[in-house]
Amino acid sequence: MQIQDIWDSFETSLFSKSSLGNDARPVFNLYTDTNPKLERLDGAQIRRNNLHNYLASFPERPPVLIVGEAPGWRGCRFSGVPFTSESQLQNANLPFKGQPSSLRPQPYREASATIFWRVMTTYHPQFLAWNCVPFHLHRSGEPLSNRRPSNREITRYLPILSRLISLLQPCRVIAVGRCAERTLSLIDVPAFPLRHPSHGGAVAFEQGIYEIFS
Repeated sequence: MQIQDIWDSFETSLFSKSSLGNDARPVFNLYTDTNPKLERLDGAQIRRNNLHNYLASFPERPPVLIVGEAPGWRGCRFSGVPFTSESQLQNANLPFKGQPSSLRPQPYREASATIFWRVMTTYHPQFLAWNCVPFHLHRSGEPLSNRRPSNREITRYLPILSRLISLLQPCRVIAVGRCAERTLSLIDVPAFPLRHPSHGGAVAFEQGIYEIFS
């Protein structure tokens, strides 16, 4: 794998930590923990394997880093890959393969992930996608929900993002959404801001990507 050092970094920064947070602001580490009510008992291992397949799909270091906010419950929470849902992992058009980890008869599908890969498949492997917060943030008592990261959570996980940028040394960084833009500014990383593809932002996202890669 051409970016083995990034995988090695994830092994210490992601795979060795249990879920953090508290009852009021739960944080679920999708790479170490499982919820037997929602997923297979080996769900965490499946998601680590999916992430490994994603990183192994790069024949060389990609020059562009795309940064989002955090895993969504319909997407990365169960796939393990940023901007990717379970249903896409078995799609022939996706440049890597994987397995669903949830117990749902029909794999989860996320609208923003569908838009993301419809636009970005053409540009793989020129970019790597990641999130400001690598773990799933949800509301108390609602594991199938999303919430925005707090400033404290952004700061807590900033070293993981900083380490990734240090290892990857991208020529350009794209911030998808305001949270990513603010987070990257904290470490003085210049970023091209793009609107998130969800909630009516699909056209603006696609146009921005076209401008960057052309």
